[in-house]
Amino acid sequence: MTTSSPTPSPKSPRALLLASDRRLRRRVRRDLEGRGFEVVAAGDGEKGLSLLLDELLRLDVLVLDLALAGRDGWSLVRLIRESGGERELPIVVVSARQDDGLRRRLLALGADAVVSPEDAARCALLLGLFGRAAHAAPPPRPVSALPMLPALACA
Repeated sequence: MTTSSPTPSPKSPRALLLASDRRLRRRVRRDLEGRGFEVVAAGDGEKGLSLLLDELLRLDVLVLDLALAGRDGWSLVRLIRESGGERELPIVVVSARQDDGLRRRLLALGADAVVSPEDAARCALLLGLFGRAAHAAPPPRPVSALPMLPALACA
């Protein structure tokens, strides 16, 4: 199912959310919209890829479930970064499994963050608003010191 949220103000950041699990999709969508994002979502990788191609120039961040049906998160990150050559769009990979090996492999592939479902919206907010360049360079002060943003490690 492909859905778009109501049209917010023209300056709202825009996220593409790809997750097979309906509860995860609903939860992350609600969190993102609550933080001012306009959200476009799909429940499988093939629909997600189609949406990505249609929406790419309007997107501020891509949030995708590693276990996405149809075309999984691994293949989408690889396709976007290697085959597609897209380097500007921040990619947040959501995975219930959190271990250093998984995180290292996904970051090496081109993901900007590998987070638990609970941290997906907060990380997307950070990357969507400040972009990949801000994420790559260390901030002048810890993220936890920024007002209005909870402490969070995105990578």
